Amino acid sequence: MRVPLHIVEARRERLRELIRADGFLPVSELSKRLGVSVVTVRRDLVTVAARGDITRTRGGALADYNTTFASLGQRAQWARTAKERIARAALAQIPASGVVFLDAGTTVQSLARQMLRRQSFSGLTVVTNSLPVASILGGAHGIELHMLGGIFLHRQAILLGPQTVEALARWKFDAAFLGGEGMDAEGVSNSHANLAAFQRAVLLRAHRTFFCMDESKLGRATPHRVTGWAKNVSLITDAAPAALATAGVSLPAKQLIAPP
Repeated sequence: MRVPLHIVEARRERLRELIRADGFLPVSELSKRLGVSVVTVRRDLVTVAARGDITRTRGGALADYNTTFASLGQRAQWARTAKERIARAALAQIPASGVVFLDAGTTVQSLARQMLRRQSFSGLTVVTNSLPVASILGGAHGIELHMLGGIFLHRQAILLGPQTVEALARWKFDAAFLGGEGMDAEGVSNSHANLAAFQRAVLLRAHRTFFCMDESKLGRATPHRVTGWAKNVSLITDAAPAALATAGVSLPAKQLIAPP
């Protein structure tokens, strides 16, 4: 019996909402949650993906950051001076050798440009999922560059998805440099579940993590928590101590780094 169109559309809308909420879901899980066959789920995924709401992957679907996240160009224009100051402070935390992770935020891209000007690296390995970071540091003297695989999201110019998380398993980082959309008394958050999950996976592989975040992120709490203010988590920010205190962000001096 043919299912009425309004029921099909309601199911597809529910499918889209599930993927947006979780970031990534396999076909088998979608089938279970929607109460329909795997064949039906795959057919629905084709339709929903054609609308640009999600990205189909091998065995599942990923929330489409290309439509729900500000583009790289847009974000690069926000708080440019603050990002450059934070990047200079972050540069002082990068060792001459060892293994570091750089994520895809625009402040971290500013850090990569600062690294390019510094000529004192001797056997530093940089791991990233950001094509802009890779383009900046590729061929830099004293730096061996590695990229994590995954699904390419063109608006952000990053690789992300389950494969990216899996690729982290081979790495241990002396330091990781991450961005975020919100920082408050509870810690750091991001608006997309899949990005937050990826950053949590990086945290587990890093001896020390530095969040590079400008004052505009202060007092914001976006939907997906990345981490609290743990002992191995440091904050590099241009936010004044009084503003941090007002927002309830209290960190020991060794975990709070102010740019010059």
